[in-house]
Order: sequence, then C-alpha cells, then structure tokens
Amino acid sequence: MYQNKSNRVWAVVLGILTTLITEQVHAQSEYRYAVLPLPTLGGEHSYGWSLNELGHVAGSASVPNNGGFHAALWTDVTAPPLDLGGFGGRNSDARGVNSSGDVVGWATYPGGGSFDRRAFLWRNGEMIDLGTFGGDWAEAWAINDVGQVVGYARSPDDKAWAFIWENGEMRHLEGLHPTRNHEAYGINNNGIAAGYAWDASEFGLKHAVLWDADGRVRDLGTLAPNNEGQSGAKGINDAGYVVGGSDTRASHSAFLWVDGVMYDLGRLEGKIGAWAEDINNHNQIVGYSTRGYPNDDAFIWEQGRGMQRLDELIAPNARWRFNVAWDISDSGQICGWGYRLGSPGTTVGFFLTPVNPTMEMLPPSPGRAGESNTLTVSNCTPGATVQFLYSRNGGGARIPGCDLQQNALQLDSPTVIGTAIADGNGVATITRTVPPIARNQTILFQALVQNECAISQLVVFRFE
Repeated sequence: MYQNKSNRVWAVVLGILTTLITEQVHAQSEYRYAVLPLPTLGGEHSYGWSLNELGHVAGSASVPNNGGFHAALWTDVTAPPLDLGGFGGRNSDARGVNSSGDVVGWATYPGGGSFDRRAFLWRNGEMIDLGTFGGDWAEAWAINDVGQVVGYARSPDDKAWAFIWENGEMRHLEGLHPTRNHEAYGINNNGIAAGYAWDASEFGLKHAVLWDADGRVRDLGTLAPNNEGQSGAKGINDAGYVVGGSDTRASHSAFLWVDGVMYDLGRLEGKIGAWAEDINNHNQIVGYSTRGYPNDDAFIWEQGRGMQRLDELIAPNARWRFNVAWDISDSGQICGWGYRLGSPGTTVGFFLTPVNPTMEMLPPSPGRAGESNTLTVSNCTPGATVQFLYSRNGGGARIPGCDLQQNALQLDSPTVIGTAIADGNGVATITRTVPPIARNQTILFQALVQNECAISQLVVFRFE
C-alpha cells in the first residue's frame, strides 16, 4: 500500500465486424487499468489462470526450496493466496473458478509418473477427485456457475477424451471421430462447452468444436480456405460466442465464432500468430499474440478498438511485460502472467482492474523544477478532503477501504504530497516547491478522495 462473462442484440451489428477488423482502429494509448502482481506462496513464480465476478483469481504459485508449485486461490490479490494443496504429489494447478468460489484444476499423486495427474474440484476447503475414464490422468479446465466442470481425461486406449462432470459423475463428450482425441476447455452457464477435436483425416488435424447442452458436437471449421489447417476453441460466453485460434491462408490468427461464422481477429503487429483465450458477456476478448516466449504479448480485443497490447493500457514506467491474458470478467478485470522488465526468468501473475476517474487534475503549474508549483483538481465533492499523490513509477495500489471493482490507483507505492479541502465549486489546490533534482524527470500524479473511493485521471508530467 502507499506511503503517509449476454446480449444477443450485439449480433445485429456483426454485419460490420469484418470491416472493423480489417480497418482496425489504432486508438491512442490510454491509461485504462491499474495493475497488481499476484503474490506467491513463498517461491518466485505466480500464474493467474481464471477469475470470477468477485475478483477472485485461481492459478498456481511456486513454493520455496524447489517444492514445485501448488494450486492457489487469491481472494485478495494484494495478499498471499490460499494454498489449495493437492492429492499428495509435488504439483497442482487451478484452471477455473466460478462465482461461488469453487475451483477446478489438476494435481499429481504419489506413485504417478511425471505427467500423471487427476482432475479436482475444490469446494469449501475439500479437494474432490473427479475420476478418469480408466487412464492415469485427467485435467479439469473450467467450471460454470451451475457447477458443471469440463476438461479431458485419458481413455483406456490412451486417447484424450473431453468430459463434462456434474452431480458426481464424469460423462464422455463425443468427438468428431470416435477413434481420435478431443478436449474441452470452456463452458458457459447454459452448459455449452468449447474445445478441440481431431478430425477423421489422415493427418488428424485439430478443429475447434462446440458441444451443445445435450453433448452433441459441432465442427466450427477454420479460417483457412476449404477449412484447411487447424483450429482450437478456448473460451465461450453465455451468448454462445466462441473464441480461440486458427490457421489462415498464410498465418495463425485469433478468431471469434458467432452463429456459424468464424471471424478473423488478426494478430498484433510484428507477431506471427495469435490465440484468443476468453470472452466475457460484453464481448471483450483477451489472449496473446506470439513470436516465441518471452516475446509473447497479451492483448484485449474490443469492437471499435480492435486488438491492443495490454502493456500499452497501463501507466507509463510500470516496467511490466504482459505475456498471456487468460481470463476476463464481466466487470473487465483481467488475469494472466508476464514478467517485470529486467527479470524475464521470473514469471509473475498479474491482475488488471479498470479505473474510473471522476475528478480532473491539471498538470503542475508552471511546471518548472526548483520553483513552487500548483496542482489543481476539479469536480470534487465540495468539502471533501483531497489527497495529492505522486510516484516515479506507474502500476497499481489498492485504496484502503475500497474494493478493487470500485477503483484503484495507477501509481506504484505512491507518496502523499499533501491534502486540501475542496471548495464550494468542487475545486482543490495545493502548492509545493518542486526540488531542482526533478528537472527533466517524469513524475506521475493522481488525486484521491479516500472515503469516496474517488480518483482523478493520471497526470504524466516532465518538469523543465
């Protein structure tokens, strides 16, 4: 702290979607999010895989002394997570969480091989083994708010079979071809699942598929001519819109599938491919565009804005590289992982939360180091106590007493310059001498009314 996932009406406008994608709007960079790192379990690394509408994050974190990594649940992303444990093996990983706080994933077990694992459901502190189809491993990847779980498990003949688990029973989801593999990665609140299945061709190409609530499978095809190449689905929202990745004629793109049509969302400039990982009920899409780790870049795609790097939507001097965005909630919060600049070998889970400035801060005046400078904030509540804050680094900080869905600061370890009482017109000012050492330095400023969880926009200023 500082110092002293349905609206079908959207389908009506999809007729212009292709034009919007081919004429992507490269908007100016916006400081739209505060970013907070996900603390570990005492080791070096953390990974954010899924989040719910309460802002809880499920993933994994490394433990000290080469103890592997454990499934983790962050109910407060500014505090160390809850260690969910496992089945007695070295590693476990959480891949999905619903609005009730139920978590699913996989865990290794004693006596199993390096890749042998069992799917779990963690509920009310209990780790439940979801079973297998007779093989030695299973993984759970997603859970909806009804408690239905999807994933895949090894069959007796050593294939990967998609499953849906509900009411204590694991049920096989049929694939495109009975002798080939299929895997489920997402499920919406209507019981419709999405994933991959191998087709019946000689080479066994993967295709994105959709399973309806009765378990019937549908091939979603690819972006390539004549459905050539491969594709895979990862996320689905309550309207049944599906996202994933697909081969095209010349490359690999993220896609959005709506009502039988697969749309090419493209990839970030300079990248060779892209995958969309999740879509919320406002049709915001997150994923990553790749050129080989650690040169992957997390993105968000939105109608009218196109595909944007998440790195460009946080405050400057934050020193983050976001590699993968895995999930986005209906409130717009995002989780994934990346690294801090200068430490590419340490993977750090991230939590992005949208900010909602309501006050307007003017740049320092006259803007010269070594002189007295005035900061002015307007649109405050008359009589409110306004804190003026600064930092050299962007990032994020929780406002004491405020939920992160209300607001968060975009400063890293901000310092209080001072306070002022807003006058009857809702204007607060403060004057302080800026030391000469600040000359040619970029400083970040923000104002806060703590008891209202109200903030100003971020001001980025370089002193003369």
